Amino acid sequence: MVRYKKNDVIFRQGDVGDCAYIIESGQILIYLTKDDNEIPLSLIGPGEIFGEMALLDNQNRSASARALEETVLNMVNREQVLERVNSSDTIVQLLMRVLLKRIRNQNMKMLAPKKESSLYDLTEWASSPDQKAIDKIKLEIRIKEAFANKEFRLYYQPIIDLKTRQIVGAEALLRWESPKEVIPPIVFIDLLENSSMMIPVGEWIIEQACIDLKEFHKCHPKFVSSINISARQILAPNFLDYIESLTKKYSLSPSCLKLEMTERIMMEGVLAIEMLKKCHNLGYPISIDDFGTGFSSLQYISQMPIDDIKIDRSFVMKITQDLKTQAIVETLLFMARSLNLNVISEGIENQDEMNWLKSKGSQYGQGWLFSKAIPRNDLITKMKTNLII
Repeated sequence: MVRYKKNDVIFRQGDVGDCAYIIESGQILIYLTKDDNEIPLSLIGPGEIFGEMALLDNQNRSASARALEETVLNMVNREQVLERVNSSDTIVQLLMRVLLKRIRNQNMKMLAPKKESSLYDLTEWASSPDQKAIDKIKLEIRIKEAFANKEFRLYYQPIIDLKTRQIVGAEALLRWESPKEVIPPIVFIDLLENSSMMIPVGEWIIEQACIDLKEFHKCHPKFVSSINISARQILAPNFLDYIESLTKKYSLSPSCLKLEMTERIMMEGVLAIEMLKKCHNLGYPISIDDFGTGFSSLQYISQMPIDDIKIDRSFVMKITQDLKTQAIVETLLFMARSLNLNVISEGIENQDEMNWLKSKGSQYGQGWLFSKAIPRNDLITKMKTNLII
């Protein structure tokens, strides 16, 4: 803590900013100086922070600060501020920068001669924000419009029993087909999963998958559809009630609707694990996607109600050339057998990969060797004619 007497200046306009302050007690006047006159901007008291602007945008102080009475301040250093800002969402960072520039420009306008005030309009900050963050905002708007306009589709990538070479299920994958173009999943999936739109889009995905599953069961009564579930979805208050209502509405057994999620779900902690247990107890199989690529697998796997693990394609693509990758995959397969888990190997693209995985105990496979993701009716045709490879 640092103490200041009445009328002590904490910093002056134009000083280099190396810290911010939180007021423990006392009052601070924030002001501008023009022609030896003070222009008051704000009066702040206990619990408020000031001096942070210079840390956030690495500019000199845009105003001065003076104690109006005996004051006690807590100092906040640059690292404490920036490590929190840098870990925030890019859109939040953008909004912060824009607000700072607006404030600084407004201060400059107050100090500038009347005839020059137009120089300090919003042209400076309007031309310089991070384009990636702007694009992110635009894409979020497009996602909302696309959902309203019914531009999303479900495609299915078959899952194959490697011994019988029969289709036993498929992973439902979201596709965005706008009137002008097909938007690749890599462009929008991560953004969607981390936005509020994931809840309505996720509910649509589950219901559409249930509708399609009824058609798949006409060809294959034991067919299992895997649906990707995000942390945001599974932690939603009505998730379990919603999925239960749909399986009842479409007369489906929970065992035919597999809930698939990445290891990131484990980072959500106890609440997510408890919800998974509730789903599993109701009969919904649980599959962990991209297994082995995260950091938390071994820490939580004993607590997770898992039925399947999916070996990530980043391993599969190297297993015929790289001995270290072979050792890792063999270890994953051994662990899965020991825990009585099924293994689905993703990204199988050639016969050698399939043969190696089958010989080492992977029961199921998925990848372009068998089929890319295809529309529902094309998958039904494959099942009727057994067109795999």
